[in-house]
Amino acid sequence: MTTYRAGVYNSVIALNDSFLNLEVIVDTDHINSVRLVNLDEATSAMYPLMEPAAADLSSQLAAGTPLEDVTLSESSKYTQTLLLDGIEKTLEKAVVKE
Repeated sequence: MTTYRAGVYNSVIALNDSFLNLEVIVDTDHINSVRLVNLDEATSAMYPLMEPAAADLSSQLAAGTPLEDVTLSESSKYTQTLLLDGIEKTLEKAVVKE
């Protein structure tokens, strides 16, 4: 089981000319939420699947589903894969190294 330093961790995902701010909130052994922060209207309009994809991943991870067992939606598989990569990179900041 992975142990985290509880807190709020952020990273940036680059999409062409846009940048998405990803926020992951964890406690010591659990991912509490994942969300996109400061998503501007233009980016939201250009990538309409981003917010629903992030919400779906957040609910699965908050329910205790490990990253490697997350179920990807057929309609937003690419988007969710992109977000999962961002989540993994963000969690690297939170992992307690022994």
